Amino acid sequence: MGSSARPRRRRAAAPALQYDRHRGGPRPAEERRRKSESVFGCLVFLLLAGLIVLLATLDMLYGDGVWQWAAGSWPGGAYGFAVLVGILGPCLAVLAVRSLSRMRWKTWKQHPARTLGHTALGTLSAAALFPYVILVFNAQDSGTWGKGEPTPPSWVFSHYPWLWAVGLLAGLVTLAVLVWCFLRRLHSSRDDSRGS
Repeated sequence: MGSSARPRRRRAAAPALQYDRHRGGPRPAEERRRKSESVFGCLVFLLLAGLIVLLATLDMLYGDGVWQWAAGSWPGGAYGFAVLVGILGPCLAVLAVRSLSRMRWKTWKQHPARTLGHTALGTLSAAALFPYVILVFNAQDSGTWGKGEPTPPSWVFSHYPWLWAVGLLAGLVTLAVLVWCFLRRLHSSRDDSRGS
């Protein structure tokens, strides 16, 4: 018994199901992604290596020599300089974070001077933290850091062993004052927004 219905024609496959012509090799998008990942990895490695070299150089430049100068020339001697270092550290960190967070690179053409000013101020204050870190670590260098042979302590640690505590106390007081100012400003801005 024969059927009068015509045979159905086969439908074409959707574009996602069609034959892949890039057989055996990576697609251009994947290749670009791999290249960008390898470039990013190289940049991170170079940045870390440069940071280590910079810290070692700054340790030679801003190590014991600065503390020896401060002990003889700074008002209050090395302890007065430690108070200054303790005050400057949190102030520089807050200034760097505040300036770098106010950069508007997407809309920099509307306010180019302000954007470049925030960028320069944030970059300079962040760069000034490197000598600060070196001075702090040098003041705490007792010579027994690490797992190798003990080395002689730094000049400042051998002459002023509790200098780091003075700087730490000054830093904590400064940080508490900065947090108090921030909370007070936040509270006053909330009161102003409720009043209007």
